[in-house]
Amino acid sequence: MTVYDISQEALEMATWRWAKPVKFYEVTDSTNDRAVEWARAGAKSGSLVVADHQTEGRGRGDRTWFSQPNLGSLLFSVILRPKLPPEQISIATMAMGISTSLALAERRQANKLKWPNDIVTRGRKLGGMLSETEIQDGKVNFVVCGVGINMRITRDQFPKELQATATSCVVETGRSYDRAEVLAGILIHLDSALKDIAAGRTGIILNRYRQMCDTIGKAISVRIGGKVVKATAVDVDERGGLVLDTGDVIPAG
Repeated sequence: MTVYDISQEALEMATWRWAKPVKFYEVTDSTNDRAVEWARAGAKSGSLVVADHQTEGRGRGDRTWFSQPNLGSLLFSVILRPKLPPEQISIATMAMGISTSLALAERRQANKLKWPNDIVTRGRKLGGMLSETEIQDGKVNFVVCGVGINMRITRDQFPKELQATATSCVVETGRSYDRAEVLAGILIHLDSALKDIAAGRTGIILNRYRQMCDTIGKAISVRIGGKVVKATAVDVDERGGLVLDTGDVIPAG
């Protein structure tokens, strides 16, 4: 049984200003997988895939995304066809992160962006993103930006191994947000960001991301050339790479 704030009808009503096709699944393996299939079948830029629950959600690398039925997570993927060179496709992911962060902040959910793809508050993970890009003949055919946000899950509903590192909107604010309404807020900001990208104003996206990135200025440990290096993150470059004070750059992909 789905949580009733999110359904095909609710999504179409909440996102009518977005004016793009929406597919809703009560259960699917991965919204990104469904979106990639749809994109390859010709779905236009802005098409949305949303699920109440996904059984095989993925994070960065080989990580999985925790999701259980009826816990009220916001799970969606957006198909984008930005006119960006492949080496700058991380700008689209930054735009997605900025849009999600702003929409949550407007609803009194304080948050920051953690490079490369996490949404955090008070040091705990509130949500995450996963982007998948298809390149044809040296050009970006599409990028699918998947987002998962822990909305209503309580602390004791997380697996024990995640309780110290993960959080949710209801844990942080005590509020039970309407997921379709939050998604609509994200899309309003994303529409603005996509207009900047289309106009070649990628510097605006990059600078906003820098301002909202919690990783810049932090000491981190990374593996470079087979050994662990301690360094301070000082910037994010135009390709989305994390620039360290050692002069090294960690790619976003």
